[in-house]
Amino acid sequence: MKKQNRHFSHSHALQFSELGENEEDNKEISINCSGCEQQLSTNEPAYFCPKPDCEFYLHKLCFELPKTLDHKSHPDHKLTLLSEPPRYSLYYDCNACGGLINAFSFHCKQSCDFKIHTKCAFLPDTVDCKAHDHHALAIQHCTPKSSKDGFDMVLCDVCDGYVTEGYWSYICKDCDYVAEEINEEGEEEEGEEEEVEEEEGELSDAMRLHRANIQAMDQMARLRFQTQMAEMNARTMAMFFRTTI
Repeated sequence: MKKQNRHFSHSHALQFSELGENEEDNKEISINCSGCEQQLSTNEPAYFCPKPDCEFYLHKLCFELPKTLDHKSHPDHKLTLLSEPPRYSLYYDCNACGGLINAFSFHCKQSCDFKIHTKCAFLPDTVDCKAHDHHALAIQHCTPKSSKDGFDMVLCDVCDGYVTEGYWSYICKDCDYVAEEINEEGEEEEGEEEEVEEEEGELSDAMRLHRANIQAMDQMARLRFQTQMAEMNARTMAMFFRTTI
């Protein structure tokens, strides 16, 4: 009989297993983790609920997340692991990337309104970037305001997109080089899919989770920027009509 394990986020006991292929059609089973919402890979160690019609799965890494966390981005208070957004929250977004949080997160119990995705909590302090290969980039937990033209956003030197003030990014202080938190590895993937596949086995669980989120987080960041531009355009048009009536 398989050993059963308890996790605070689920009412039923969980079983540990390695997800395999669907033997009937020899296809990979497409399952998302209920903690980080990312897909579980074939033969990846995971916990699942054996109850019929209870589709609850957790990466081994997500199952083993600490209940509390000391994080450099929020040094004054400990962060607490939540299994879902609070019921009172209407828009529960991550202070690191700006994306919506629908599952696990680390949040501050004090009146700070600080919360981050679990995957963002374990981003590395430094990364190597092929677009800036002479220095390692260091994570910055608060993107500063731009001094150019009075705008409150800085430009990513990798993708030429805007990095909204307050969100995390990777920077080279020596060169004034900025890369979005979601893009510091994304530019390496372009045109190098085979190389990335070979490197996947060498990455830690945390980095593999992060790499799997690059595309989704990039889309979210671009959508937020488009929304901001649409709102700005709407205000401009409203002012224009008021002055012409």
